[in-house]
Amino acid sequence: MAQIEEKSLERMEALLTHSARGVHVLFENGVIAQALKDVCDDKDFYDFDKMKKVQDVMTELIAKKGYFEKVSYLKTLDRESLNMLIRAYFHIVENTVRANCDHSH
Repeated sequence: MAQIEEKSLERMEALLTHSARGVHVLFENGVIAQALKDVCDDKDFYDFDKMKKVQDVMTELIAKKGYFEKVSYLKTLDRESLNMLIRAYFHIVENTVRANCDHSH
């Protein structure tokens, strides 16, 4: 299992902050669009085995020390793993934005 250092978490938090502002440096726009377009049923996403897989992939991504290591790692993932990771990543971004929003509509 990947060893996660505090510095790695800080770097990942910075990437999430950029994403919350609309700057998605980890993923290419076309890859994001494809991953989010393929979503049909969120119940499928919450399958235990898939959640475990996403957790493992996300943990490995966070453990990568630098931007280029993260991008290289993403390129090794199969399409299903990458799509699940992107969906989870943007779920985190969305929840972070909502949590930091002063006003609920």
